[in-house]
Amino acid sequence: MKEFIVKHQLALFFVLTLCIGWFWWVQMVLNLWPQEYIIIPSSLGGLSPILTLVILQKISAEVVDLDGIVNTVRVGKSHAPWLVVGAFLLPIVFIIGNLLAFMLGFEAQLVILNPGPDELGWALLAIVPITFFPGLITSPFFEEPGWRGFALPKLQAKFGREIGSLLVGSFWWLWHQMSNISFGLYPTLLGYFSMLGQSFAIDSMFNLSRRNLLVAMFAHQSLFITFTYLYRSSYDPSIMVVVALLWVFVAILRYRERRLGLPYSLGSDESTQEPSE
Repeated sequence: MKEFIVKHQLALFFVLTLCIGWFWWVQMVLNLWPQEYIIIPSSLGGLSPILTLVILQKISAEVVDLDGIVNTVRVGKSHAPWLVVGAFLLPIVFIIGNLLAFMLGFEAQLVILNPGPDELGWALLAIVPITFFPGLITSPFFEEPGWRGFALPKLQAKFGREIGSLLVGSFWWLWHQMSNISFGLYPTLLGYFSMLGQSFAIDSMFNLSRRNLLVAMFAHQSLFITFTYLYRSSYDPSIMVVVALLWVFVAILRYRERRLGLPYSLGSDESTQEPSE
C-alpha cells in the first residue's frame, strides 16, 4: 500500500484535491446551503490541497513530507527582495494594464480602484496591509504547499520547466471552476489564459526566490488584494490588454530563470533534477 501511495503520489494529490474541493463546491452550485452559511462549504473546499497533503503524509509514512514543505517558508533580510516582488508584481501588472487599456481607447476613463474601495482614500494605505497579512493563513496557506511546495517541483523535474508549470496552472484553473460557477463566474478561454499567466508568474517567483514558499504565498495573496481593491474591466479587449501584459512579465521572469539555470540548479534531490533529454 505504501509503495503504491509513494509511486502515485502526484496523481493521488490531484485526484483527492479535486474530489474534496468539488464535493463541497458542488453543494454550493446546487444551492444546498443558505447564503448566510456559504462561507462554510467555500472554505472547506479551499482547504483541499493542504488537507490532501495531510492525508498523503499519513498514509505514505511521511514520504510525502508536508512538514518539510511548510519549513521552506523563509523570512529574513536576504529574502525580503523576493517577498516584495511577490507582494507587488501582480497588482502592478493590473494597474499598468488598466492604464494601457485606457490609453488604447478601450476604456472611456482611467479607473484604478473598484467602486467602494475608491471612496476610502488614504485609508487604503492602512487597510490593504491589514487585509494582506492575516489573509496569508487562508487561501495562500491552504493552497500553496500543494501547488508550489509539492506539485510544481515534481512536475518540473519530470516534464521540464514550461510543461510542469502548464500542468500546475491548468489544474489550478480547473480546480477553481466549480467554486467560480457557484458564484456565477463561468469558464472562458480568456479567463483560462489569465489564470494560467498568474500561475506561471507565481511559479517563476517561487523558483527565483530559491523555492521560498512564503514568496508564493505573498504572490497568491496579492491576487486577492488585486481582485478586492483594483478595477478589473468586463470588456474583453481591456481584459486582453491586461492578460497580454501579464504574459510579457511572465516571459521576463522565465528568461531570468533560464539565465540562472532554474529550477534545475536548486538542489540535488529528485524534485529538483533536470529531466533527461
